[in-house]
Amino acid sequence: MTSKANAKWSDMLPPSAAQILTQNERITILDGEIGKTATMNLSEETLKRLKETVQIVFHAASSAQLHSSLRELAHTVLAPSLSLTQYALKFPNLERFVFFSTAYANAHLWEAQKSPDVSVDERIYPLGREEEDYYKIALEAWSAVQKTGSSDEYNAHDFPWPYAYAKHLAERLVLQKAAERNKMDKFLIIRPSVLGPADKFPYPGFATLHGAPSTACAAEYMLHGGRRVKLSTRSENPNQESTIDEVPVDVVVDRTLVHVALGTSGCVHAVSGEQGRLSTEEFWHAFNKERRLPWNAKPSWTFDDWHSPDLHHTARRFKIIGTSFAFSQERTVRVAEKLSAKEKENLQLFADRSSPYSLRLRRHHIHRQAVEVAKKKKWPLCSARLLCRKGKSVAYLDKNGNV
Repeated sequence: MTSKANAKWSDMLPPSAAQILTQNERITILDGEIGKTATMNLSEETLKRLKETVQIVFHAASSAQLHSSLRELAHTVLAPSLSLTQYALKFPNLERFVFFSTAYANAHLWEAQKSPDVSVDERIYPLGREEEDYYKIALEAWSAVQKTGSSDEYNAHDFPWPYAYAKHLAERLVLQKAAERNKMDKFLIIRPSVLGPADKFPYPGFATLHGAPSTACAAEYMLHGGRRVKLSTRSENPNQESTIDEVPVDVVVDRTLVHVALGTSGCVHAVSGEQGRLSTEEFWHAFNKERRLPWNAKPSWTFDDWHSPDLHHTARRFKIIGTSFAFSQERTVRVAEKLSAKEKENLQLFADRSSPYSLRLRRHHIHRQAVEVAKKKKWPLCSARLLCRKGKSVAYLDKNGNV
């Protein structure tokens, strides 16, 4: 067990849960570097053992820096994904390669479709004409990104962040390599939406400090002293019509495991979907309940586009606030219908929206992120303490949220 993995697990989990991982003889930690070399800086003996024994590869390692340049993302997202894909294709016993992308890899459809609620299916959306060979175009785009730090197709489409395009391109490059080796049936792309805290496993509210983007949004809004927050939309009634698709992390994990077990290939959304997504009004209500200032901050909507410099800095950063995407989850719905009640008993395949949306279990992380924001902006740290409710880490709360 490497000290790095031990420290990470011990930091994010209560001792009893961390020990299950840190003292488990069935887990072997390999300390390598994806993308640096063809061998990932692993020894020949280790590489030989991997080739002989590995049947399933989950590629979840990735930079999640939304605004990194494409040149940077070439090294942190694209090259590592290609490197691991090419290496995994050499494994004679490979049964499944799982690549974690994002549902927002197709967020450019927001500007392309001009609808107040954009439907996104579980498929590849070419950036050229449907009849074009999008694998060949992906290789050309990858070559351009390596040479110039951009590509014609990226410049021709309005992605919210370079990261979304990098994932869109990575999906096509990974599948191109699979098609080249006639192994498309062994490749599964999982597309989570906005990751949120767990519904149930390992315990309700589980998340890493920076693992839930909406928690970061809440921390930024807590520190906003004004009464209005300027946001962009094209909806006529944005409070009710604009949505946030936040998916509990245990839903992502369980969907992935079920689809791997059943041999699914292609693209699968790990999302809350039309039935489970939140309206901006629901999120805002939860945010204002946690805000300590005696007045509420309300959205001030504008029809400016999502790149406008006039928007609140959090809206400029996350871009998708004020949009609405209807991500299909039809493939999981069909799978769930085939499972027996006993098989589904301990699975969290869909987000639980039986209770009103709340940020109460995130108080600890909201406060810590607000402190980070205050430090970065060189504000007095007392501003975070005054404006945010300081809660205990959810790992140490009982089922009622008490210490």
